[in-house]
Amino acid sequence: MPSLPSPGKIHHLELENFKSYKGSQYIGPFYDFTAVIGPNGAGKSNLMDAISFVLGVRTGQLRGAQLRDLIYAYDDKEKEQSGRRAFVRLVYQMDTGAELRFTRTITGSGGSEYRLDNSVVTWDEYNAKLKSLGILVKARNFLVFQGDVESIASKNPKELTVLLEQISGSEELKSDYETLEQQKATAEENSALVYQRKRTITLERKQKKEQKLEAERHLKLQEDLKSLKRDYCLWQLLNIEKDISKISEELEAEKSVIEDIKEQKKSYENEANKKNKEQHGYLKEIARLEYEQKRDIASQITKLEASLKALENQLKEIKDKEDNAKKAMEETIGEINAWKEKVQQLKSEVEESEKVIQEWEKQISSAVSSINKLTRQMALKEAQIEQLISQKQGILEKCELEQITLPTVTDPMDIDSSTPGPVFDFDQLKLPSDMKRLGRAEIEAKFKQKIDNLTSDIERTAAWCLETAAIPP
Repeated sequence: MPSLPSPGKIHHLELENFKSYKGSQYIGPFYDFTAVIGPNGAGKSNLMDAISFVLGVRTGQLRGAQLRDLIYAYDDKEKEQSGRRAFVRLVYQMDTGAELRFTRTITGSGGSEYRLDNSVVTWDEYNAKLKSLGILVKARNFLVFQGDVESIASKNPKELTVLLEQISGSEELKSDYETLEQQKATAEENSALVYQRKRTITLERKQKKEQKLEAERHLKLQEDLKSLKRDYCLWQLLNIEKDISKISEELEAEKSVIEDIKEQKKSYENEANKKNKEQHGYLKEIARLEYEQKRDIASQITKLEASLKALENQLKEIKDKEDNAKKAMEETIGEINAWKEKVQQLKSEVEESEKVIQEWEKQISSAVSSINKLTRQMALKEAQIEQLISQKQGILEKCELEQITLPTVTDPMDIDSSTPGPVFDFDQLKLPSDMKRLGRAEIEAKFKQKIDNLTSDIERTAAWCLETAAIPP
């Protein structure tokens, strides 16, 4: 039997992350009689577990499967974290006032560490110190838990004997058993640690395997993508080659068509040049006829002036002069009619040329410059025609002016003249029946009207030629 220990008591407890106590906690001081009260879940049972834990009670008797279950954890995620630690420190006060510090720590690896007054010791040294104070861990003679009294009362003699042996310390004879039991507990703790590591490795292996499969699938998709891109590029190259061949054939066909068009263009240009030459000849002929017509008109006007002067100077020979004037006028009218026929013939020829030109005008775009040059020449000829017409008008005005400035000479045909003079018998003149009934002014007006009509026809013919030449291709 061990010697009776010196009397003493628990002074206070220091806890850190033990079960429901988060962080560092100080509980105490305890007196000779201390009651711990509080509602359910306040931590009363965990306080008893803390005292049992620091005095060496096994984990299975503290409502935990392993030491890690005794460390404070807010949730399962925090519970799975590695490196977590917890400890319980019990300060035992001797009757002399001296203090002993018993500390049990749960390490990050899930094992237990024992300290006496901050010095690391083995479990045997730790347990021996407790025994020296009369604290038997296996007999749990230091705490009476809820239901222990009832449990002892209900034990049979054999169970009571075992209990008494524990209390008396006779279980030390079972040191070998206890050693093996301790080894078993250590092995279980190591097994739990190994299991935890195995579980972690298994999860990592599964994750790495999934990553490997994902990487292989990604590589396969990349290879498929490269293959598809290669096939697509080859397909594009094939289509490009086909398009090149097709375009080359179309280009050759277009070149052939262009050559044919060039040949047609040359033929059209030659034909247009021929037509332009013909048109130029027609225009020259028209200009020549107009010039001859104007020249003849000027000559006739001169003759008329000479006749008028002869009438003024030789009043006695008026009958003969009138006959000559009549003959000259008839000849002039005949010549004018002949000119009209010639002009009409030239008009018909020009109309035929216009039809031919209209048939070819869409194909002779390259001959626009030549036609423009011809247009300018026509404009010059038109100006010349206008100048001749102006000269003609001047001659006519001069004739009229001369008639007005000779008041002493009375025209026998001027029956309305108020100027006195000899009177002639106009019935003796061999004039047409219709002209006999007309006065001099009316005859002269009719003669001028015929000349103006002829001039107007010539001008319209020239204007038509100009318009024909100015038609855009």
